[in-house]
Amino acid sequence: MMPIGLSDLGGLQTTGIVLVVCAAGMLRGFSGFGSSLLMVPVLALLIGPTTAVVIGTLLEGLATLMLLPSSVAHADRGRLLTMGAAGAIAIPFGHLALLTLDPTLSNLAICAAVVVMSGLVWQGIGLGVPRDTRGEAGTGLISGFLTGFGSIGGPPLVLYVLAGAGTAVEKRADLIVVAGFTQAVAIVSMIAFGLLTFSGAGDAALLAPVFFGGGLLGARLFRLASEQTYQRVALGSLFVAAVLLLCLNVLKLLG
Repeated sequence: MMPIGLSDLGGLQTTGIVLVVCAAGMLRGFSGFGSSLLMVPVLALLIGPTTAVVIGTLLEGLATLMLLPSSVAHADRGRLLTMGAAGAIAIPFGHLALLTLDPTLSNLAICAAVVVMSGLVWQGIGLGVPRDTRGEAGTGLISGFLTGFGSIGGPPLVLYVLAGAGTAVEKRADLIVVAGFTQAVAIVSMIAFGLLTFSGAGDAALLAPVFFGGGLLGARLFRLASEQTYQRVALGSLFVAAVLLLCLNVLKLLG
């Protein structure tokens, strides 16, 4: 099945995507992560998983790029090397799986991964991997594969980095720099696999103002509410949305 874009959708579907992308931007602006977990499953259901991953990766990459200059100085260079290299190795395998699976099965797998990832982050459950180079490499591999397959590689990084030692500034910097490196690799891999089309890039460009507008609103809300309360409510809602989307994809597969 050929991938479709925003121009192929009706007004109601396009409006739905705009609202979801805005909500994803708000989640990113407030909590610092989670936008692709919300955005990609919905986009995958409406326009197919390949185009959804392209849009999610490009928007996440642009958002991360804005934060890189102030984060590089605080990042752990060793962690960047280990996790970034492992992620770079795994990303093409994620893209290969995305292209190989039937689109409906890809949608199912992406939704199932979002259910698991959002549930783990919501409960603060660790990945159970060692706190050494092996653990960093393993986490990088998991994150890289999920980045390639569904643009949802953030949660493994969040779970691993936040559970370790270091200041909040250092942890935030590690997350931003490692994510920025892997997203750059993901874009190169998308080009190599023929996933990054002019149509997909154009759709991402059209949605970018909506995404960043939502991010600005989310950042403003951050100053008005409890971070812990909001994150738990946001991730809880994300979990419920992912379950509903998973059910819709199951019904679509059975129908």
